[in-house]
Amino acid sequence: MRTQTQAKAFFLNDFLIGGLQGLLLAGTLLGIAFFPSAGWASGTLTVSGSSMLFPLEKIWAKAYMSEHPGSRIQVLSPGSGVGLSESVQGEVAIGSSDFYLTKEIREHHPTMVSIPVAISDAEVVYNLPGFSKTHPIRFDGPVLARIYLGEIRSWDDPALRHLNPDLPLPHRIIHVVHRSDESGTNFVFTDYLSQTSRRWESRIGRGRSPKWTSGKAYRGSAGVIEAVMMTPGAIGYAGLGWVQKSHLPAGALKNRSGAYVVGTEKTIRNAGLAAISLPRFPDSFNRSIVWEVQGKDVYPDANFEFFLVDTNLDGETMRAVREWISWVLGSGQKAKYMRGAGFVPIPFSPSSPHLSRILRRLIPGNTFREVSPG
Repeated sequence: MRTQTQAKAFFLNDFLIGGLQGLLLAGTLLGIAFFPSAGWASGTLTVSGSSMLFPLEKIWAKAYMSEHPGSRIQVLSPGSGVGLSESVQGEVAIGSSDFYLTKEIREHHPTMVSIPVAISDAEVVYNLPGFSKTHPIRFDGPVLARIYLGEIRSWDDPALRHLNPDLPLPHRIIHVVHRSDESGTNFVFTDYLSQTSRRWESRIGRGRSPKWTSGKAYRGSAGVIEAVMMTPGAIGYAGLGWVQKSHLPAGALKNRSGAYVVGTEKTIRNAGLAAISLPRFPDSFNRSIVWEVQGKDVYPDANFEFFLVDTNLDGETMRAVREWISWVLGSGQKAKYMRGAGFVPIPFSPSSPHLSRILRRLIPGNTFREVSPG
């Protein structure tokens, strides 16, 4: 078990490497100002958005610039919501996001397209002294929703004991932790709650910035992880990469087939494979796979990670975007890049028809029509 000093050291290290949301939103990072436009003429291609995807984007950018002398990729992590806003407004070439372009977003921003680049998840993490990863606590949607609604307040509540008859759950207050910022991780987490709990769907619903009714708010995945690590009895949520680095135990979520599954590279990949195997799965990937796919070893709160691009970018910038994304969907999918950051590759080969259809969207003035089931 980590001491408080170790926990603080972990958080500060990850904050300096992977978070920096406050400094980024202020407009500078160690004295380097934001670039005022997405144009390639500046010599820099800027990717801005998801704090979850940020560690992988940094790895990609370093490898790409090494292989392509003269190129420059700048990666920022103010959150998925900001990434969408900046890409729509032309402030950056690419917005990165943990959520797809829903029908509502598409109606407001018809020239935007979403490009799947990786798979991750939203996992429930907790801090219970004496509990390890060996015997994960089980959660289903209705019980998890009641915890986040403030209706289940103790770890030994009868509803939790019913799901975990073999675990000695303690009589300890549950400290609920959630994100304060607009976040794709919020979107994925509340998507699971909405699809599994009518009570949650009717009161809160799915969203990037839900109106929480209980718990304490912290900025970014780093903030949530640090709060859980520092608070015995706490519960929170974050993506696989953050969970792996924190060494916090993650809960087993009930999936559509009735199995309780922990998020791992294997179970997340299984979710992606099951999704793209569905005949109704769209070429645009604009569909939630949370709870949608079935299988005994399928994690129910997995999702694709996206790059968001405006098809009205100027030709020179679009060329740079296309070359970068082609590399990301080819060489960038190698395990040596993905695994260390806690992500899973898109489950198709570089020669797949899926990839060809994806890249066809990145031609200025194209006629591709994005489809968003919801």
